[in-house]
Amino acid sequence: MNGQAVAPSYGQILQLDELLQSARVHDDDVDSVLFLATHQSCEIFFAVMLRHLEAARAALDAGDGRLAARRVAPLPVIVSTLVRQFDGLATLTPAAFDAIRTELGSASGFQSAQFREVEFLCGLRDTRYLKTDGFTEGDRARLRARLDERSVQEAYRDFVAGCADPAVVEQVRGALIDFDEALAMWRARHAVLAERFLGGATGTAGSDGASYLWQAARRRVLPEVWAVVS
Repeated sequence: MNGQAVAPSYGQILQLDELLQSARVHDDDVDSVLFLATHQSCEIFFAVMLRHLEAARAALDAGDGRLAARRVAPLPVIVSTLVRQFDGLATLTPAAFDAIRTELGSASGFQSAQFREVEFLCGLRDTRYLKTDGFTEGDRARLRARLDERSVQEAYRDFVAGCADPAVVEQVRGALIDFDEALAMWRARHAVLAERFLGGATGTAGSDGASYLWQAARRRVLPEVWAVVS
């Protein structure tokens, strides 16, 4: 031993042993593996979204519009990755989807507390979601904390009021709209996927299925940003 520290390996940096131990990739049913691992990866990307949105908010509060736009810029690309994951789920057969749906019972993507955090952090704050069945007290505590903190939309509003450079304002606005638009496309793709497998039937956890998802696709997480800047 020469006393030099050994550089961590690829697997150690990514903590692959721990990650793959908890990942739903070991089930006997390979269709379930596709479905469950897809949703797990969605949750990882939601966590990444939250970090970028927090960083963008901090940049806006610091008056650095270019940095805020740079922090938001990867988000539409991340969302497009999630859209492609729905394309993968569309390869399931109706029988496989029905079997998975039966196995899920009352569990539903509707119960993604992290995605509600994304909405709340952006500025779309529907407090009815605090009562979602399946949320833990920890989930609700995180959502209540998001309600108490400053939203990205509020930070954007104050940034616009104090920024003397219209070009920078438009750069930030464009980045935020690109993200919000990408979310709408993701919701719409989810609605189409639900129609493929459910038709007009109810969705998981008793939701209205595709009908609810189409309504959700018309929502904007940053409605004030869509207003034309004078």
